[in-house]
Amino acid sequence: MNPLERIKSKIRTELGDKLPKKWKKVGDVLIADFDLIPSEDKKEIAEIYASELKVKTVIQKNKVNGELRKPENTQLLYGNDTITKISEYGLTYNIDLSEIMWSTGNTGWRSALSGPKKVKDFYSFGNPKTIIDYFAGIGYFALQMAKGYPESKVIAIDKNPKSIEYLNINAKENRIDNMEIINDDCRNILTKADVIHLGYIGNTVDFLEHAHRSLNTNGIAIFHEAYRNSWLGFKSRSDWIGIPDNFSELMNTKGFSVDKFERVKFYGPSTSHIIAILRKN
Repeated sequence: MNPLERIKSKIRTELGDKLPKKWKKVGDVLIADFDLIPSEDKKEIAEIYASELKVKTVIQKNKVNGELRKPENTQLLYGNDTITKISEYGLTYNIDLSEIMWSTGNTGWRSALSGPKKVKDFYSFGNPKTIIDYFAGIGYFALQMAKGYPESKVIAIDKNPKSIEYLNINAKENRIDNMEIINDDCRNILTKADVIHLGYIGNTVDFLEHAHRSLNTNGIAIFHEAYRNSWLGFKSRSDWIGIPDNFSELMNTKGFSVDKFERVKFYGPSTSHIIAILRKN
């Protein structure tokens, strides 16, 4: 039996259709939507999930909102420890899932030079003197860039003090010594860079003006964002070739040409998370 079948075999038949069929396992913490389960049964069922899926804590799936991408109203259904550790492409990340979001869908794209060729192509910068990560979080991308470019200085910036707390822990644990960590709004940092990384979703375009001012001549920005497929001009998978005209025109108004463009993953109905290499004009 698969895990869900084993879980169903341990509960009352009438609850079978109400069980979450999908879940996110982050380290030894499980996140799933138990909203359909009656309140009086949630704890027992969460404990069964924990046993079958070998986790220490089960968290009710909730919304992640706001500029800091902080989970709202964390509800523990089983266990009480929300701090966990993830190992990924040779690095370890400590994180408190009650305070900080972790996206399992970005796994390959966080790998930088340690990952598959498609990702390496976006994270091959030559010999940059300075790399700045505007939305560093706990080090999702910054740690891999620091590891991949040991001769470069990586400046990791984030507004969320809790993320910065774990970024410091993660940099120390992974023996990263070429990184400067700053708890601030990236727009307050005036340091010049050869590469600026914008690994954010929501209103990333609003930060391009500051990125343009901060980049050295012919510098590049690694740009993440989510757009409607229709605006990008993509109706099917076979359409995902080349650089969309609308996107190219928008970036041109911000002072950039688009060197490379790719889809990372679907991001909700008819929407896609994209990545692009932007070169300062």
